[in-house]
Amino acid sequence: MSETSAEPLEPGDGPQDADGQAQTAVEPDAPLGPAGEKALDEWKRRAKEAEKASREQAKRLQAIEDRDKTEVQRASERAEAAEKRAAAMAQRTVRAEVRALAAATFADPSDAAAFLDPSDFMDDDGDVDSKKLEKALADLLKRKPHLAKEGSPPSFDGGARRTADKPPSMNDLIRQKAGLG
Repeated sequence: MSETSAEPLEPGDGPQDADGQAQTAVEPDAPLGPAGEKALDEWKRRAKEAEKASREQAKRLQAIEDRDKTEVQRASERAEAAEKRAAAMAQRTVRAEVRALAAATFADPSDAAAFLDPSDFMDDDGDVDSKKLEKALADLLKRKPHLAKEGSPPSFDGGARRTADKPPSMNDLIRQKAGLG
């Protein structure tokens, strides 16, 4: 006897076919029915209540921890949060600058932002180094020319055209043969 769950543990424990042999096929889940649906709804409601209670407990714990902190610790945490926000804003600024400069030469400017690291183009003051960025964009286009905008679409014009000459009339043909015109 193998250890699969499809086989009954004891003969006669599981479903049997017409010959009295145990069936080993796994049947799909049956619908829950009204009682099952009611129980499922109850468990969902309890899970939502537990999540809400957990969030409230986390807020109360944070309030207790904040109460025990010194003013210096609170100020330090606020400063850290402000530094994180400033770093995120600087990253967004560089990505926006990349997209703006890439709009002229890239088919999709967001591709350029995806291939370049924004932190490479910020100086110590948090300013964007546009010259370095332009050089990096040009280098990226050399390495990956498929990212560039296509030139103007090809013209299927066929070249310069001229209007057809007016077909000669019968009188013009007679004059031409007679040498008069």
